[in-house]
Amino acid sequence: MTKLAEPEWNPPVIVGDIVDSRIVMGHGAGGKKMHRLIKNVFVKHFGSPALRNLADAAVLPGLQVKTGTVPRSTRTRGTVPVFGELVMTTDSYVVQPIFFPGGDIGKLAVCGTVNDLAVMGAKPRFISLAFVLREGLEVTKLEAICRSIAAECRKAGIQVVTGDTKVIERGEADELYINTTGIGTRLPGAQLGPEQVKPGDVILINGPIGEHEAAIAVARGAYRFKGKAESDCAALDGLVLPLLAKPGVRLMRDPTRGGLATTLNEFAEATGRGFVVDEAALPVSKHVLGVAELLGLSPFYMANEGKVVVVADPKAEARVLGGMRRHRLGRQAAMIGEVVKKPEGVWLRTRIGSLRPLIMLEAEQLPRIC
Repeated sequence: MTKLAEPEWNPPVIVGDIVDSRIVMGHGAGGKKMHRLIKNVFVKHFGSPALRNLADAAVLPGLQVKTGTVPRSTRTRGTVPVFGELVMTTDSYVVQPIFFPGGDIGKLAVCGTVNDLAVMGAKPRFISLAFVLREGLEVTKLEAICRSIAAECRKAGIQVVTGDTKVIERGEADELYINTTGIGTRLPGAQLGPEQVKPGDVILINGPIGEHEAAIAVARGAYRFKGKAESDCAALDGLVLPLLAKPGVRLMRDPTRGGLATTLNEFAEATGRGFVVDEAALPVSKHVLGVAELLGLSPFYMANEGKVVVVADPKAEARVLGGMRRHRLGRQAAMIGEVVKKPEGVWLRTRIGSLRPLIMLEAEQLPRIC
């Protein structure tokens, strides 16, 4: 890919802000509405230093585990030596339908939790599960989801250690919601964060974007078309954690709600840098383009559940890309852009060479997709 020249561009200035007086669906969609809600309500009332980082997981200040220092003869049978800072994440899953091509709400809950820990450089260890069940839910469906959860936990090597169950009346609610909390241990030497990012760094992704949202759109069956779209729902710890064995990875995140464009806007806000994406280098499947065109969606904002965006030192590009492509979830990994000093924000270099801003959307394209 040709090295991108630093563009000369004066970004637009947005004056004023929107005041939200009531909660609407868009407040849970990952866009500007949700970010305003988090900053103006949650951070205002609960703003610990860890929370103010606004990452998908937090390194628990002052807590580390060093069980590897325990003499082998005194370890409890079956325990594994563990080192590192403790990292914690929590999330809720409200996808509709609860079964979709490529996964279900149980697989989604485990993979989402694993990924939030992995992009912080943490090996997932434990997970909690809280179920909110609608009266009338078939037990066979619940068991199918639990089998899926158990299978994904075995793959990731994590244990379900606690949980909760609530049942609500029939009504407007979906059949099932799941809340999770995940605990992991950060790999020694994993130095990731917005403060690490520098102009000239490269932006990498492990494959085509938008596949999860396209699959959910087709699975809902309300749009009277059929497609081959399948969710990319997958746990990424096996792909991303080996990349941290050597220096060079600066920042990682899984682009779920709001898609690639929203994740890059979060990077731009946290770093104060510009992020320029080359349209010609971005992998997008024909199926996703077809769904996006029919529904009037933009693939840049479509959700993913098995993708990771990596910002890396350009000297490490070949090693990191090679590591991704050797993993089954990274066969189509690509270098899609670079970090620039100016202009700040997120920009798309189009196929004809012009620059187009990729701003953060106010709300969602489709609700309840993860």
